[in-house]
Amino acid sequence: MKILCVCLSATIQRTIQFESFQAQKINRSETWREDASGKALNAARVLNQLEPGSSVALCPVGNANAERFMVLASNDSDLYVTPIYIEGNTRECWTILDAKNGSTTEVITDEIQNPLHIAGAEAELKLLEFVRKYMVSFDALLFAGSRPHNWSANICARICEVAHKAGKLILADFRGEDLLGTLKVCVPEIIKINEEEFCQTFSGLLLSEEELVSAISKKSEELQNIIVVTRGEKDTLASEKGKNFRISAEKVTPVNTTACGDAFAAGFLHDYIQSKDVNSALAKGNHCAALNAQTLVPGAIKQTEDQL
Repeated sequence: MKILCVCLSATIQRTIQFESFQAQKINRSETWREDASGKALNAARVLNQLEPGSSVALCPVGNANAERFMVLASNDSDLYVTPIYIEGNTRECWTILDAKNGSTTEVITDEIQNPLHIAGAEAELKLLEFVRKYMVSFDALLFAGSRPHNWSANICARICEVAHKAGKLILADFRGEDLLGTLKVCVPEIIKINEEEFCQTFSGLLLSEEELVSAISKKSEELQNIIVVTRGEKDTLASEKGKNFRISAEKVTPVNTTACGDAFAAGFLHDYIQSKDVNSALAKGNHCAALNAQTLVPGAIKQTEDQL
């Protein structure tokens, strides 16, 4: 199995662990670590832990801190990254772990809103060419994460269109206008999205549980695809061409809940490609998310020697 993971928002992620974290006070961390991260990179890490060598992550990397990002990626034995270098910075993110109350807090610094730091037509063509190249021999595309301001509004649709024309399975894990624009070009076989993103994208309103189940079912039937809506600790809801599914979250003691959704997407896709069974894929995605919550590395389902 070969899965291409495309991430437009690669991240340098620092995970900082505190015995107890208090706002408006000096807090001294117990330990910390840095990882190459981003939604699709996290999914790629999980896929390679499920099946070594099964995934490549394709991502733009800002020149300003590219060396730092690529060193982190190269030192990660579960990541295989193909970078596309662009102007500006790779974004950075801090995860604050409070052991006392078991909380995970993320702080993200997005790219500087500098009109000079645009990806440009050349970078977009290079990105699309890499997708075409990989899709020849890969089985599926997992495209996840937000689109930074420096990429054109139709880039998500164009990437998915390349995979669609190659006859490959697509899992789309992004939202809003980027998802709606993609649906005008092609329909991903699987849309994985969280509850807030689903409501924002397809209804613009907060929905009750009953309304949400109905909306997912109707949209899945309309698109003739699979829609999976994750909801944190609440049941995950899904529909395949209008047929509804539900699975409860596994109960675990969390260490770091960052990237649980990415781990879910990786597990779901890995199982679905083999089984073509939504119930089986939901169980695999659920289990990967639970394993991820118990590790310190964002997007990991096993402990490694270099963890904190």
